[in-house]
Amino acid sequence: MENKQSFISEYKTYLIIGFLFILLTYWYFWLATIADINYVYQFILQMLQGNFTGQLVPFETLSHYEQSKVGLFGPDYEAMAPEVIRAFEERQHILPIVFFVEFLLFLTMFIVAKGRKQAKVTNPDDLVQVYSLFQRVVILLNIAVMIYLFITGFSITFGNVTGGGYIARLMRATHEVVGVSWIPVWLIMTVIAFKDHKFFVRPSVKWWNSVFLKGKYEPMNRINYYMYVAFGFILCVSGFVLWYMHPEALTHAETIQLKRFTLFMHFMGSAIISFFTFETVYSYFVSVKGYIPGVWSGKLPKEYLEQLRPDVLDEMKK
Repeated sequence: MENKQSFISEYKTYLIIGFLFILLTYWYFWLATIADINYVYQFILQMLQGNFTGQLVPFETLSHYEQSKVGLFGPDYEAMAPEVIRAFEERQHILPIVFFVEFLLFLTMFIVAKGRKQAKVTNPDDLVQVYSLFQRVVILLNIAVMIYLFITGFSITFGNVTGGGYIARLMRATHEVVGVSWIPVWLIMTVIAFKDHKFFVRPSVKWWNSVFLKGKYEPMNRINYYMYVAFGFILCVSGFVLWYMHPEALTHAETIQLKRFTLFMHFMGSAIISFFTFETVYSYFVSVKGYIPGVWSGKLPKEYLEQLRPDVLDEMKK
């Protein structure tokens, strides 16, 4: 009985998040989305076999008219394709409300669960170098790029609400370019933020600490990191495919389903990673007072670390 309680106590954060994700997945894919999930599944199986056209029904079984239509426009969009674009068009006025309510719910949950921590610092001049210049550049660059991608990405998603024009076109174009440039930033951030590296041999602690972030993850922060890696990977791959596959009239029918599917994955990845990004921002920048100046300067008061981040001090002593 004691082992069971200790297991639940140790992994309760992961169990709760996993259960909520099961509910979210069920709601999104089987209740809320207009996408034909069965078609998406069959399409994935076809792609694993090398067929990226999305034409699941044998082409030769179609009528002459249907073959002509598929040759020009791709597989029947109304009947089979993952209806991402049509779903957005039909529910676009609801999406901003959904995201706003989600943000308020999560913010309330964070405030009630975590509150706002503040260390009692009596000697602010006793500073400890926590972040190297390299780490600060990567962290701040990652923050700036992700903020821009969120703004420009949602401007594309809510295009019917925001309207068109030169600014909207510029935001869409820069979203693609900045998104591609985020790929190496995401990769570097993924590497240096991998704190569960206790099994790695460290040739030089000083060199190691100048590259990898110090300290250990708490359960929720570890989940945030894993989600950043997993859905960041989905965003990078899908975004690169969308950017690389320029519209081409001669190959429109052969690639349109892949583009629609990739767009579907890109939006799903951005919607999920946004929650964990909000949680990370709140945990590090809002609930803990004094973190932002530390990232900017690279130094934090020793008393601050002793009270709020003792794991960082322990890491530096090794």
